Amino acid sequence: MVLLSPSLLVTTVFLGLAATAKFVDVPSDDNGVAYHSLTVSEGAYSPDGGKERSVYFLNDDFGSHIIGIDEGATLKASHLPLGALESLLTISTPFTLHSHGIHQRDSIWMDGVPGVTQKAIMPGETFTYEFKVEQSGMYHMHAHYKALQDDGMYMGLLVRPSADKQKPFAQISPEDQDLIAKAEQNANAVLLADYRRYTSTELQTVWDESNIEPLCANAILFNGQGSAVCPSRAEIDAMAAGGNYSSQGCLWPNDPAVIAFPDVANPDAVPLEIYECDTNAVNSPLYTIEVNKEDGWAVLDFVNAGGLWQLQVSVDEHPLWIFAVDSEYVDVTEPVDSFAVNAGSRFQAAIKLDGQAGDAFNIRAAALTGVQFLSGYAILQYSSADGGNTTQLVSPAEGYPALANSTAYISYTGDSLTTADGLAENATAFNPSGPQAAPFVASVPPSSDAVVDYTFIYDMSRPNATRYAMNATGLHPSMYEDSDPLVWKSVYQPFLDGSATGAVANSHSIEVVDKLNATIDLIISVTYAKSTGHPIHKHLNKFWVIGSGTGLWNWTSVADAVKDIPDSFNFNNPPLRDGFNTPSTFTSDASWLALRYISDTAGPSTLHCHLSQHLGGGMLSVALQDMESLRLPAEFDQPSS
Repeated sequence: MVLLSPSLLVTTVFLGLAATAKFVDVPSDDNGVAYHSLTVSEGAYSPDGGKERSVYFLNDDFGSHIIGIDEGATLKASHLPLGALESLLTISTPFTLHSHGIHQRDSIWMDGVPGVTQKAIMPGETFTYEFKVEQSGMYHMHAHYKALQDDGMYMGLLVRPSADKQKPFAQISPEDQDLIAKAEQNANAVLLADYRRYTSTELQTVWDESNIEPLCANAILFNGQGSAVCPSRAEIDAMAAGGNYSSQGCLWPNDPAVIAFPDVANPDAVPLEIYECDTNAVNSPLYTIEVNKEDGWAVLDFVNAGGLWQLQVSVDEHPLWIFAVDSEYVDVTEPVDSFAVNAGSRFQAAIKLDGQAGDAFNIRAAALTGVQFLSGYAILQYSSADGGNTTQLVSPAEGYPALANSTAYISYTGDSLTTADGLAENATAFNPSGPQAAPFVASVPPSSDAVVDYTFIYDMSRPNATRYAMNATGLHPSMYEDSDPLVWKSVYQPFLDGSATGAVANSHSIEVVDKLNATIDLIISVTYAKSTGHPIHKHLNKFWVIGSGTGLWNWTSVADAVKDIPDSFNFNNPPLRDGFNTPSTFTSDASWLALRYISDTAGPSTLHCHLSQHLGGGMLSVALQDMESLRLPAEFDQPSS
């Protein structure tokens, strides 16, 4: 059950069958309680027209279940025992649900990380999530056990802002700010995800047997819908510029660019089917967002719920007013034509409805990576006066689904198009570190000369062919997911007193912060080449993105680095985020990202790369914050026997 309130929402999480819904607005009863039943099931399915494979459904929806609640709600989510649902379909794996981006200020035990904030929920057990939602914006809830998120175990959580919240819409259009605010209340939530026709377990087996990380998606989905896209050989070769790319647009597994450890690599162990495009799946129906021109404006809330690629997103012929990133209002002053959304991040955009009734326009999402060329599509459809659609969708070329005849701002590979491509003006892209990424309501970090209580430097590395690490050997899921959680005193105390031993202690991935309100710097240092970037996600409260650069991080503190490279830092109006990408190392063998935050919550704060295979490979760290002050409710504390 999941409860939320000011509006208390009550959502019941079953494991079985449920009614189908894309978006569910959850009303409140007279006591401020809203009830929502959520059922988790598994079965064979194909969202992109290709072969079926095992996936997870939430209320019979694959990758498309979204609920809307009000800011200030208290959320209760109960997982009922399988034994009570023997007549329904059930899932056979443990899992947890993490509410991505939710602060959990007074409910750290609800953060949904197995072995860290709770024990994994086992088949047959009951568990209830309950926490107050004191934020607004777009979020998503997803599995934090193994890579179940890649198999469809995720959903959207749209939190409508309170009426008195300060909003940036007058900066978009003074005369239309009320229309934009209304559109925000009725936003179109879009869960983006890269999709692969092998399950996460199957891909892990391929990786283990070949020692080559599988880096090839089959489609990009919009709210669980999509189509295969199979460009012609000539088109792929033109994009490849001499590279060895498959019909799916992926570098073959024997290409040196994707073999990090050639001495142990076995390309013959990789099924080549992974890299072949299924031309029979090209015409699978695309997701459609319907808008009404009379509304004046529409709001699109995007989440990258995928686990592989950063995506460049645009809406043909509709400039995007990005007004919130990671659910934080930003200082929007002008529109852009596209934006890049990392795995786990959220972008909220207003679009002016300048089209005509019956018109249709393509929504595009392109993978931003050098190892695969891939785009996915959805349709923005203007409703017509008679309720029908007058626009004919037509395949623009061999291997493409039927699309609208609208003008693109980005290429198939996500590059901004220019006047040389036929545009009247060069297309623009959102700068995640620019002035428009600054918080709308000023939020200034402690200055460059402030006392920093802790500086944690993370060496993002690859210890071997199937492991990733934030330090040393990394914190592989096998070390913690099925263990007693770090919130239990018997588990965390050895780390506080220095007596911890074993694999977790030797991973050098557990940090200790002995007080609240400490100023903490996180230095993410990438020390290997050909990284497209790590989308670093921090649980609990947000961080300021105070600096980034290419080359090695050669300092012991931010203060020392500021003396040498002051232009690489921003302490005046930096972005305030819960996820941010490290700079690529394709043009440099190393890069770094500097983050600053204030420890305001007692308990373990998880930090990790949000790419599923990197997290699954061990790229995770935990900061134990003021654990002596942590008080767990009795039902979540360690049993006495």
